[in-house]
Amino acid sequence: MSNYTLKSQAELPSLKGYVSIREAAEMLGLARKTVYEYVTEGRIPGVKAGDIILVRVEDVENFKPNISGRPRTTIPQWRISPADNTLFQTRIFVHIKPGKLSEFRQRLDEIRRQKAHLFPGTIARYIAGSQKDPQQVEISLIWRSSVAPDEAVRQQALEEFKQRLADVLDWENASYDEGSIFMHA
Repeated sequence: MSNYTLKSQAELPSLKGYVSIREAAEMLGLARKTVYEYVTEGRIPGVKAGDIILVRVEDVENFKPNISGRPRTTIPQWRISPADNTLFQTRIFVHIKPGKLSEFRQRLDEIRRQKAHLFPGTIARYIAGSQKDPQQVEISLIWRSSVAPDEAVRQQALEEFKQRLADVLDWENASYDEGSIFMHA
């Protein structure tokens, strides 16, 4: 953020009709950095007040992000993959070690930033929490058979991923499941 020093929320001046970049980000459901970039690009007008930037509430409420790509005009229909290009899924159910939730989330962020979550040949990767059991996560990897690497390469990638999370996830008691995807959208 160039030469700006971040101040705590309590130190920010309060101007009627204006919000900080942090508040604008919360209102838009975006990262602070993204809103800051929009302000520096001029997509959202900002006003410098001392050493901080403020944004009019009206400008935040009226902001429409540019949608990339062509907007959908129809909802995709369910598809069945051709026999020579089926999708299959690897699902892993694993518990977060006690007291390690915050560290787990930080580690996932590191993995994402380093692009260490891109398993070779996968077309989708999900890590989801459970409402029923907040300490359990499900890791779901979707593979397209026509481009999936062989079993040894997939297992090696999974082992490397497991090692990165070995101190925060209980891999010893994890359960694994694999299967074909019958239909997808």
